[in-house]
Amino acid sequence: MGFETFIGIAAALIAAIAGAFGLGHIRGSSKAEAKADQQRTEDNAAATVAAAERRVEVTKEASNVQQTVNRLPDDDVDRELRGNWTRKG
Repeated sequence: MGFETFIGIAAALIAAIAGAFGLGHIRGSSKAEAKADQQRTEDNAAATVAAAERRVEVTKEASNVQQTVNRLPDDDVDRELRGNWTRKG
């Protein structure tokens, strides 16, 4: 077995190891990207649900305020607005 053969086998072995490493890296990157995409999708879904819940709560509160205002006499509404919604100072 000559020196050239030994160098050829060593080079082939190094190429095989590098190729295996490259394939593993590609697969790992692909899995990480898929996981990140799934996490973004779940985060977006959670944010959408939270926004919808806040919207429902705000709508209910606005309805409650409207009902309260409708039941109050005009003078009481004016007094409430002046007391709560005028700038202090």
